[in-house]
Amino acid sequence: MKCPNCGAAKLVRDTRDMPYTYHGEETTIPAVTGEYCPACGEAVFDMGESERTSALMLEFKKQVNP
Repeated sequence: MKCPNCGAAKLVRDTRDMPYTYHGEETTIPAVTGEYCPACGEAVFDMGESERTSALMLEFKKQVNP
């Protein structure tokens, strides 16, 4: 599948640690599996991985905003 963002490259399935910043605080979401664009960095996730990643982001936001 071509990248839906840039259309320049075919997406590559991979698992990567994803940096995440919220209100100037930084963390890493570990082992995020998805389809990544080697040209622009866009990432596409399936529903399960999207839900897992969102839950981890929400937990981090709760730590930043006590």
